[in-house]
Amino acid sequence: MGALLTDMLQRTQRSRRIVAVQAGETMFLGYVLSHNPELLLLRTVTRQGLLTAVRTISMGSVTQVHFDDRYVRLIEFKEHNPETVYARPAAPEGLDQAYLSVPALLQRAQETRQLVELETLADTTFYCYIARLTEDELLLEVHTQFGEPDGHTVLGLDEVRNVVWSSEDTRTVEMLLKQPGALGERAGQ
Repeated sequence: MGALLTDMLQRTQRSRRIVAVQAGETMFLGYVLSHNPELLLLRTVTRQGLLTAVRTISMGSVTQVHFDDRYVRLIEFKEHNPETVYARPAAPEGLDQAYLSVPALLQRAQETRQLVELETLADTTFYCYIARLTEDELLLEVHTQFGEPDGHTVLGLDEVRNVVWSSEDTRTVEMLLKQPGALGERAGQ
């Protein structure tokens, strides 16, 4: 890689923003500490936005570099909002005294307008509000992991494998829904 890569690495280093670096089959997230034609020194970050290590990466193994894309901005958002994203998960009130079932949990999510993560038998995940619930179906108001509306989905109740209530990801989506444009373009900073 040449001048374009050098320019992007200098830009990310100056702006102190997260960059995603593809090296071989591994994607590294982090802050550029320094770089030269042989090595990149990166302060790595987890997908949760937590600092983990300082790592050298051979420049010869770098195949892609991503800066200021939606995914990188999502990681930065998590890093800058840890008190909410990593808050103590809230449990649905009253369900500890009732017979627990998926329909009961979904009913509670609908009543409280709680964003939940649904995992299906087909290994599909939905970040959603429960819009309607019948004996055998539910209507979901779906959102992406980036807090963008993603339409409505009808799902058979027996297709729901797990209901995740108040996770890191659902809290992040809820925050993004409350702050429209939170992941907006920042290029040029």
